Amino acid sequence: MIGLRGVEVVAGDFSVGPLDLDVPAGEYAVLLGPSGAGKTLVLEAVAGVRAVSGGAVLICGEDVTSMPAERRGVGLVFQDGLLFPHLTVAQNIAYGIGAAWSLWPGRRRRALRPEVARLAAETGVADLLDRRPATLSGGERQRVALARALAAGPRVLLLDEPLSAVDADAREGLQDLLRRLNIDEGLTVVHVTHDLGEAFAVGGLFAVLVAGRLQQVGAPGDVLRRPATVEVARFTGARNVFEARPAPGDSSCLALALGGTLRISGPAPAGVHHAVVRADAITVVPEGCPRVGEGDTLLTGRVRRVVCAGATSVVEVDVPPLFRVAVAARELEALAIEQGGTVSLRVPAAAVHVV
Repeated sequence: MIGLRGVEVVAGDFSVGPLDLDVPAGEYAVLLGPSGAGKTLVLEAVAGVRAVSGGAVLICGEDVTSMPAERRGVGLVFQDGLLFPHLTVAQNIAYGIGAAWSLWPGRRRRALRPEVARLAAETGVADLLDRRPATLSGGERQRVALARALAAGPRVLLLDEPLSAVDADAREGLQDLLRRLNIDEGLTVVHVTHDLGEAFAVGGLFAVLVAGRLQQVGAPGDVLRRPATVEVARFTGARNVFEARPAPGDSSCLALALGGTLRISGPAPAGVHHAVVRADAITVVPEGCPRVGEGDTLLTGRVRRVVCAGATSVVEVDVPPLFRVAVAARELEALAIEQGGTVSLRVPAAAVHVV
């Protein structure tokens, strides 16, 4: 459905690319990355509202690089909706079909009403048609903006941080709506966000962009468990990232630059790398039960800090190096983990990813 072939975009002294990316028809792709990574520039290049400085943009196999935005068959929704403040909700939706509702005379105006009503019902704003944007909540404005984008019957829907300005309840409802449009109607979606939780709630394909460079493309679980770069690992929430190299005399271990070793699955690659271990992959071993599975690593350290975060807490354990471990609240009490105490950690070899 969407193909980027060596696409480069320049904005001032910042550049993105060259990028190569394919989004299959019917896919819900999330362009993910930290603020300032260039995600919006890529989206604007696909939409045709920003010219590319190199490469080609394809939609449905057609090269649209030089095609004006209005002929590309895309719907674009920005984070603040950009609704026309002087038009009602109904008129804003109608504008996506070709003109403001109030400008459609006679028969054409009557023919437009059922389509506006259908889109309003589909996006959950049927009871808001006579209101103006200033009277709507953030979530309501985004639903109207989505209805307006859908009104033109786009081949692909492009969303630029569409949920960042809405509260938690509205965000959940919009996520459900977007996934329904994708799954039930087969709409191809490209969704830009820096919010990892939001990305996992909607996305079926991740493309991670950092500092204008595409770092990894893959299924959400693959990107989370097997990050391609240190930047991807850190962005996706890996709390334990250590510089490492093969341990002398033991090809199944990595020697960490800050001290200690970790067993891994398979032989350690030559050279200097990084060991990545997610906090929820490490377990605290109860006192008196130090045995671990074959190939796993047993570490002992002092608890430097316990950061409570609702149902799960993060325990910082200085081995060294400093490991961060996710511990459920009920386990925290059962294991009597407290600052200054000593604990043992089990790190499964399979949980150690080398980048």
